[in-house]
Amino acid sequence: MKPVREILTFVIVTIFFVFALLLAAIIPRDAIKEHMLESAEYLCEKEVFYNVSETDFSSRIDRYADSILLGIAWQYDSQNPLSSVMNSAYYHNDKNNENENLLEAVQYDKSSNLQYLRYWHGSIAVVRPLLVFMPVKGIYILNGIVLFLLTCLLGAMLLKKKYYIPLVGLIIGLVINSVWYVPFSLEYSWTFLLMILFGITVTLLAEKGKREWYGAAFLCFGMVTCFFDFLTTETITLTVPALLLFCIETKENEDFKIKRFVRIPIAWGIGYVSTWLTKWLLASIVLHENVMPYVTGHVSERIGGNEFVNPGFADYILGALGRNLRCLLPFNYGAAGVIIGVAIIILYIYLAYVYRGKNIDKSKAALYLCAAAVPYIRFIVLHNHSYLHYFFTYRAQLGMVFAMTLLLLDGLKVWESLGNVRRHGKKANL
Repeated sequence: MKPVREILTFVIVTIFFVFALLLAAIIPRDAIKEHMLESAEYLCEKEVFYNVSETDFSSRIDRYADSILLGIAWQYDSQNPLSSVMNSAYYHNDKNNENENLLEAVQYDKSSNLQYLRYWHGSIAVVRPLLVFMPVKGIYILNGIVLFLLTCLLGAMLLKKKYYIPLVGLIIGLVINSVWYVPFSLEYSWTFLLMILFGITVTLLAEKGKREWYGAAFLCFGMVTCFFDFLTTETITLTVPALLLFCIETKENEDFKIKRFVRIPIAWGIGYVSTWLTKWLLASIVLHENVMPYVTGHVSERIGGNEFVNPGFADYILGALGRNLRCLLPFNYGAAGVIIGVAIIILYIYLAYVYRGKNIDKSKAALYLCAAAVPYIRFIVLHNHSYLHYFFTYRAQLGMVFAMTLLLLDGLKVWESLGNVRRHGKKANL
């Protein structure tokens, strides 16, 4: 069947992206100046990077990226909206940090001098209109409230349909990845908000039996993730909704074949990568310049460059993996946390191996393991980025925690009783 639905989805969503940013750009600068100035002053109260808790590795907050985002939003030009959107420039002074640069740009009406066009910066379509009504502190609070309410809504939907296993997996994943710190930064918030929204969407699609829309939906999920995300925890908008959909389908439809599931990550990947390429193409056309040398230079740097550090390839990989793992609860609380974390892993292995169900579906287990591997593949491929920015990229492991919880619970749910289990293929009486 020809992918007409997917092609139309891509075209329509791309047009929506451009118009959403244009609508944000035509808001007069004077309309946001008061709250932008208040936001810049608020951001300057803290360092560009700071820890909410000095003893918690996972609590570092990134105001550097938020200041850049607001700096780009401030420099949008209502007289030349399209070029300013595509250029995505902001004011930068090497003598100051980015919080101070934002304050200086707003106070003294400094013009942009540094472009950041490789991203869509799509969250500005939300942030700039909100700045008419509130400063960034209010947006942080609003994001926290919305994230909480959306999570409650998804939880209620799963509870109502008796999808207990994915509900438990989601809660465990959010806790282990310290979700309570997410609303402290705009940069952290978007993928979590999108992940929950996408989870609600796939639950509704599965409930209504709209299988024909799965490909288009995940294509759209990949596109929206690219539009909003600042290269943080992008994979959770694939792994968590996809695994949730898989759990629902396998519970409700005995005829559901795992091989049908292959198109879902492919659709997400096509949407994500194509949206990157579309931004670069549009920027080249609108700005009348070839942006690819700049883009490819930054891509190669993130994959394995020596920006700020150059520990060597092996140490790069091990460092990226180790730093990200260290931020998971309870590993993030020093030596005691590591001991507790190792004990939990041993307990998990024990439960998964000894108390396994009578009939383990190897195909399902392989799917869960593949999903669990996604964030680590991401850390290895983008090892420079994952090494430097571990304090937020670690939350991509929510997909791993979710997958491994599902793997364990899917095996345990077939128990007939605690006294009738299979130990290494043989019955055992407890």
